[in-house]
Amino acid sequence: MPTATGTITTVAYTAPLPLKGAVIVTAASPPSPTLAVSTTMATLHTLYNRAARAFILRDIPLTYSLIESAFEVLIPPLILPDTLADHRRKWDILRITLESTVYTSPPASNDSLPKSLQENQIKTPQALLMGVYIRSLALFSPQNGPANPNATHLPPQVLITLIYSSLRVNCPEAGRIVIEEWLARRDVPIYPIQDAATKENSYEKVLELYCLHILPKLEQWDYAREFLEYEGELSTPIRDVSYLQPEYPWYPSDCFRQEFEEIAQVP
Repeated sequence: MPTATGTITTVAYTAPLPLKGAVIVTAASPPSPTLAVSTTMATLHTLYNRAARAFILRDIPLTYSLIESAFEVLIPPLILPDTLADHRRKWDILRITLESTVYTSPPASNDSLPKSLQENQIKTPQALLMGVYIRSLALFSPQNGPANPNATHLPPQVLITLIYSSLRVNCPEAGRIVIEEWLARRDVPIYPIQDAATKENSYEKVLELYCLHILPKLEQWDYAREFLEYEGELSTPIRDVSYLQPEYPWYPSDCFRQEFEEIAQVP
């Protein structure tokens, strides 16, 4: 019986040549560090506008949620200053303001508050403010810095917000601790890009709060006058405590009042 036989010919496969101008798709490569930072900054900016508007509208759960999302990427800096410094400052100011506002003016029902804000309600003003202060120190201190960070790492706007918050929750002693630690170390060059005018204005504002609001609240007018008498950096009219009015806005502090008002006008 005849047997059928055949020959199987194996043809080597040759990849087709790409068309002229075609884009060759390869395995995705990770984005460059510069692109990643730019994306993070854009995301933080968008979230901040939403969070600020939610805060103005007193939508506490939404504000809190957006703040939590932001601080998932806003970790302490590796070096000073870093590209996220401005975002870190703005978000920390918003977080401090939210917590001090809710602490002094909570909603009718605490059940609507996130758990951490509920826990804040049972703290003493001193415990609340010092906890916030320590958290800010950790946020702005470089990761490779000293084990015990100090107030010189805080941007002036954050420092001033902490002082306002101490007045808001009626705990001037916490404000005094923050100010005096900052004054004791303010000559350390933490922010080399900060210009002289900004440093001078920050110093003047902190002393105004210290001598007109913090010390008088602690019934230490005499010490306030003595401090200004021997202070040598401010101009003479400013050092004269009689020229200044002991009144202060509780919220928002000067360092971000205008920014919030501009956001509130965005449709």
